[in-house]
Amino acid sequence: MKTPRPKKKSPRIRLPQRDAGYAELADFFDRHDGVDLLDQGIVEIDPDREDLDRMLREYWTQPNTKQLNIRIPPAAKSMIERLAKRKTVEVSTLVRMWVIDSMRREAAKN
Repeated sequence: MKTPRPKKKSPRIRLPQRDAGYAELADFFDRHDGVDLLDQGIVEIDPDREDLDRMLREYWTQPNTKQLNIRIPPAAKSMIERLAKRKTVEVSTLVRMWVIDSMRREAAKN
């Protein structure tokens, strides 16, 4: 009978400097999984959702005046454009609907 080997401990994650720039922070989060950060006690889950609930209530009553730009692959953009056309809505409206729906689902968890 095989005896289970102890799980290898992942190497200690080295945090970026406090004055790290956007590129360095982006690289850090590209290389490290959120689960690893939780396992090593670098981040923790905040069970208090009161601030999130308040922010979502404010969000749903505010006009759409702020912009958010994201980069996606060309094929994804084409697919979103086709889906928006099929639903007869603007691309930005469709993506905004998806974001709001996703935010509502996340807020409803727990």
